[in-house]
Amino acid sequence: MRLRNVCVLLVGLMVVAVGMPALAGTGIFQKAALTDLNGNANPTDGAWAVASATVTEGQTVVVINVKDISAEAGTTFGAHVHVGPCVEANGAAALGHYNAGGGVSPETEVWLDFTVTGGGTGHATAIVPFAIEEGTARSIVIHALPTAPDGAAGARLACLPLEF
Repeated sequence: MRLRNVCVLLVGLMVVAVGMPALAGTGIFQKAALTDLNGNANPTDGAWAVASATVTEGQTVVVINVKDISAEAGTTFGAHVHVGPCVEANGAAALGHYNAGGGVSPETEVWLDFTVTGGGTGHATAIVPFAIEEGTARSIVIHALPTAPDGAAGARLACLPLEF
């Protein structure tokens, strides 16, 4: 399992370094400024992200790298794949978390919590035991708080479109 995490991290770093999908043709990729979901000043204003998702052998690997977050180093944000789109100043439009069924957990949803570094960056990788089907998820939402065991993570701050 540790080798897999290192490989996924390397793929994520390749995506950031070259600005294109490292696994072209086998997944999806997005690089964009984050959409402000609540209309109020928050640490994600002016931030952008690069994300990729690859579905293989019944699993989904999602990697997100966030840049230019104005939060203190050590601050942790929750982030999840959502079924709805990113709509400026309308967090509700992102709808709920993508859920593969069977309750709420990191085994049934894609949880991408990340901790901000001193340089205003954050990184997360999730490997989940299900394939996200095409057309069933449309975004990654960044929340104000780390994800609690029940899946709650506070206010919806920002969003990155990622059409599965």
